[in-house]
Amino acid sequence: MNAMPFHPPTDYYCQELAPLDEEICSLLAKRKELSNQNPGFPDPDLIAQWSKTFGLKEYWLSIVFAHLLSEERIHIPVEPVEFLKFIPVLRSVTVDKLSHTVTYLKQYSNASIVYIETEVITSEPFGGHLGHAMFELSIAPEYLCTPNGGGGSGKTMQHSFVVTPPLPDDVSEVEFHFRVKPLPEPEFQRVLLKEIAVTI
Repeated sequence: MNAMPFHPPTDYYCQELAPLDEEICSLLAKRKELSNQNPGFPDPDLIAQWSKTFGLKEYWLSIVFAHLLSEERIHIPVEPVEFLKFIPVLRSVTVDKLSHTVTYLKQYSNASIVYIETEVITSEPFGGHLGHAMFELSIAPEYLCTPNGGGGSGKTMQHSFVVTPPLPDDVSEVEFHFRVKPLPEPEFQRVLLKEIAVTI
């Protein structure tokens, strides 16, 4: 099974940070032990307080703690090889005016890719906007589901997950457990535009 290599985002590293980064790793290990690998997520008020105390962006801290939820959830991504076929699924469930649909699978020799689309159900042209969240997929204990990317805009969003080992071609009896965990939204200052004509 081919594992995708990790590529550092940059070749640069400030060597003076090595002792500090080693201390961070030590603290992460202590945090993991103290929480019994179940740390949860800090209260937003705590994150806001730490943001002000240490001069760090609140939204960035939220993302950091979201990634610290559990080391066990981080797996080396598997690179699907030898594409075999598309399998349509088209199974949906609607919760709180949000439709979640497993649209189709892509079958490979060593994995499957599951595509899930989320859409706001509204008749208003600008009646909904999907916020930031973490998306998780689970199927059964014998299957490992790894996020494979996602995107969208406005009222529609699509996410895909690499599933290993591959799912059977007939998924009529397979249950897809999709979980959405909203992240705190940054507060943006909204500036209303006025009609003007200027020369620059």
